[in-house]
Amino acid sequence: MEPSTTSAGSQTDTFGEVIDMLSQKDIAIEKLMSTKEINFISENIRDDTQMKCVTSFTIKEFYCIYRFLMIEDDLSMDTKRPIDRYFLFLVKLRTGISNEFLAILFGFSDSTVSCDFNFVTDVLYEKFKLQDVFPSKDQVIRYMPPPFRMYCKNVRIIVDCTEIEMQKPSSPILVVVTKMLIPLKV
Repeated sequence: MEPSTTSAGSQTDTFGEVIDMLSQKDIAIEKLMSTKEINFISENIRDDTQMKCVTSFTIKEFYCIYRFLMIEDDLSMDTKRPIDRYFLFLVKLRTGISNEFLAILFGFSDSTVSCDFNFVTDVLYEKFKLQDVFPSKDQVIRYMPPPFRMYCKNVRIIVDCTEIEMQKPSSPILVVVTKMLIPLKV
């Protein structure tokens, strides 16, 4: 009697077929690991929907902001391209995915991803700290919704408290230190 390959509307594979699929998967993984080509770069994203999904910007906005900030020289430290550091930074901000996963996507080490993210954060802080981001009181009042204007006459700004998930250290000692340095929200 031959083993059945179907069962109650779902497919069940024989042991031999499973072994074949696993070996094919292993071959595919080895092939992927042997190619050092990194395909997750901003130039390979040709669709605004995809770019917005990973960076919150359209392709045109992504490159315009990059050129406007003039951070090419600031982000040039070693063999990594500055645009890749900027792209990594925006992907992490938008998606909140782990450094380990970003390391796989970009072909960097975990520590390089962490260092690059912190470095781009510092560079962007230096660029943006000089910008006047607060509107004048007249502008605030002019564009404030009428019910809000009636009850909150002295409002000058509304702060959006966007949360950025951070990775937690695996070492118990570092967990304690992190909790001491970054107080919990109330």
